[in-house]
Amino acid sequence: MNEASDAVPLAAKPCLGHNVLRKGSEMLSGKSYPHSLKAGDAPQSSFADRRNTARTPVIKSAKLIVGEGYSRGIYNCLVLDESAGGVLIDLGTLFNLPDEVVFHMVGGAMRRAKRRWTAGSKVGLEFVGEHLVSAETTHDMAEIARLIRAQGLLAGVSALRARHFFKQNQLQEMAEAAEAAYIRLEAMLKGQ
Repeated sequence: MNEASDAVPLAAKPCLGHNVLRKGSEMLSGKSYPHSLKAGDAPQSSFADRRNTARTPVIKSAKLIVGEGYSRGIYNCLVLDESAGGVLIDLGTLFNLPDEVVFHMVGGAMRRAKRRWTAGSKVGLEFVGEHLVSAETTHDMAEIARLIRAQGLLAGVSALRARHFFKQNQLQEMAEAAEAAYIRLEAMLKGQ
């Protein structure tokens, strides 16, 4: 690159990113668009062309769960559109996501998802398999969390037992360990 091209203001430089994305979506969709379009003739967004199922534009909060154990990370994101097969999210910053994540719509279901493409801070995720946790179960768990805050741990564990710990072994183990620790702490404080 020579110094003359470096001196050109950034706004005056042509942006190739849109054409590259458009060409990529043309290859994926099998559609071809003329390279000089008139106003009103523009194709749908290059992000929109990548899905096989109907999309719904939305603005919703979600979380991505990455990794497990001590290396587990939870990241906030914004859902820009959704379909039965996946979502378009915006992380708000450049981020190198692994190929597979757990996607959790705030107040909704949790699903495994594969990263299909990335463009800047936007990521296309495809859902894989069935729901890990349904929206109804997520709602019920939130109700039990409120019950624990209002009436205490033992009331919450009792409610979890009534729901068979939502058939989640890890949840059952944690709840029963917390209950046992609570009972031991209470006995110690009472001098027993």
